[in-house]
Amino acid sequence: MTEEPTVLYAVQDKVCTITMNRPRVLNSIRRTMKLEFVEAFDRAEADEAVSVVVLRGAGRAFCAGVDLKEAATNPWDHTVAGWRWHLTGCLAMCLRMWTLTKPVIGAVRGHALGSGCDLALSTDLTICSADANFGEPEIRGISGPPGLMMPWVVGLKRAKELLLFGDSVNAEQAERYGMVTKIFSDETFDEEVEKYAHRLAKVPAVALALNKRSINKSFEMMGLRNALDFNTEMMIATNMSKDVSQREARQKEIAAGGLKAMLAKRDA
Repeated sequence: MTEEPTVLYAVQDKVCTITMNRPRVLNSIRRTMKLEFVEAFDRAEADEAVSVVVLRGAGRAFCAGVDLKEAATNPWDHTVAGWRWHLTGCLAMCLRMWTLTKPVIGAVRGHALGSGCDLALSTDLTICSADANFGEPEIRGISGPPGLMMPWVVGLKRAKELLLFGDSVNAEQAERYGMVTKIFSDETFDEEVEKYAHRLAKVPAVALALNKRSINKSFEMMGLRNALDFNTEMMIATNMSKDVSQREARQKEIAAGGLKAMLAKRDA
């Protein structure tokens, strides 16, 4: 039996829709998805029929982060090299959208958590449904975001509050914090996403590309890329601070009940 692709690609009227396609597990990121995700954006870059890209998740969620059950049952090496391989793979997904010459719209329904939150914050424009929620809960499990876009999007104080507590925020809070630009009702979300993307696609492609590059370059000159590289080193150090027995115990808890159950036990 052929396994379904973890990432879908479709184009209509200059708008490319890239869909994370693991709805049964809230589009959590498995290892094959990292590669398929980057390949899909490479395809969009080369596709002359595409002016705008929409990133979304299949089903009721955008993305619930890394597939921790896969990581628990088939872990990467608990070494500096192992953690670098994992973290740079996650960061590559964020940076591929950043470097894409075409604007990327993140269309968030439901959960955008962990690396899923990183992906949402790495899109050029983020819109969401009223039931959306964003956060980095892995922080409470002694980890952190591989794609540390939060400070660049919400500012110093909000970033510290969200990244030190590991709390999640709903759609209205996310809009106030600057994480999303528009909220649409759950009932009309798909229709509004389509209208929003096609309106942007009416702008000449060269103008979209040049303005995106100019804006991104401003942030790179302020040190964004260096900060992301430094964060990778800090996340390696953080994860290597856990001894093998502690890591194995955490993996068993996640394999048995998932991250939510593990965090509930820890918070209690």
